[in-house]
Amino acid sequence: MDMFLKQDELAVEQYASRKAMGEAAAKEVAAKIAGLQREKESVNIIFAAAPSQNEFLEALIAAPGIDWRRVNGFHMDEYIGLAADAPQGFGNFLRGRLFGRLPFGQVFYLDGQAADPQAECARYSALLAEYPVDIVCLGIG
Repeated sequence: MDMFLKQDELAVEQYASRKAMGEAAAKEVAAKIAGLQREKESVNIIFAAAPSQNEFLEALIAAPGIDWRRVNGFHMDEYIGLAADAPQGFGNFLRGRLFGRLPFGQVFYLDGQAADPQAECARYSALLAEYPVDIVCLGIG
């Protein structure tokens, strides 16, 4: 870490590269997953989909000590109306970079092709209520 500062309750860490930042974030998330897996049967995680997540996702995949079969994955958001196989789809992004590469317990996708987007939001909200979120991996910037 190149720099650490704190403003009120917000801790800010600055790194020399995206790779260093991704590795540090993955190490922290992996430790949290492992800790939760010692306390409960499954861990529910929401993942963001963007190129800014690439280094973090690669480092997280390589992190030791995680039983991915006990992790339920969600993706954070989705475009409405894209073709199901569109590479821009956030679910497709995560399937290729994370969900399709590890043996997740379950993966829940938003359906951007749903005929009724409000009903799709209600369906996904019900899933999130059934599987309360333990960790959210998102980017800010």
